[in-house]
Amino acid sequence: MMSDSNEIKVSDRASISRTNKICLICALVLVVIAAAACFLAFINGSRAVKQAFDREREAAEESVYHSFYEQGFKAGEEEYHVKNRAVITLGNIRETANLEVLSVSDIAFMIEDPSSENKNIQSWIQVPGTGVYTVDLAAGEFLVDDERSMVFVRIPKPELLPMNISIDHANIEILRFESNVWKSSVRDGEQLAGKQLNEARTRIQEDISSNLQYYEFAEKSARSLLENLIRAVNSEIPDLKVEIEFF
Repeated sequence: MMSDSNEIKVSDRASISRTNKICLICALVLVVIAAAACFLAFINGSRAVKQAFDREREAAEESVYHSFYEQGFKAGEEEYHVKNRAVITLGNIRETANLEVLSVSDIAFMIEDPSSENKNIQSWIQVPGTGVYTVDLAAGEFLVDDERSMVFVRIPKPELLPMNISIDHANIEILRFESNVWKSSVRDGEQLAGKQLNEARTRIQEDISSNLQYYEFAEKSARSLLENLIRAVNSEIPDLKVEIEFF
């Protein structure tokens, strides 16, 4: 009996030992599984945190970039407008009442035959003269745009005024002159000469004024001359634009 009882005890012990081993193995497996789950959860959590951190960092970087960009852009604009923008000047150009733009020469032939009025004096003369077209800049409008480096000008059309007709007295040529000294005097000759010169001045003005092509030349000359004048007093602005309109 003792022998059988001992065998049972040994068998029970072996069974308990196997059970304990199995339980221990199961426990270890559960621990490993739990550890793996925790590790995976930690990895996934870390990854989610990193992604959220990256998103927030990118948003913050973009916000800071735009903020600094706008500040830099505004600062650059202020710097450009204050320091790099050229100031256009017109000097005394707009104060010029009569800017000479075109000079035209003409010749008038004046013939005075004997009559009761000139006391038998005959005078044929060749009178050279000059007519000058002018523009009244003082009556014009000058609009200056420093931002676009531009000057807009509205000025009157060129004119040929009576006061701008001149006689070249040094080159007047007497083609024919006859006088009856018994019926005329020096005073009569002076009066006739003055009359012929006045008529020659009027005729030269009429001849020049009637030529429409001269007005076209005068406008082209005025445009070119005024543009050059404005650019000359603003030589530090190489890309200066000048627009001219006549009224």
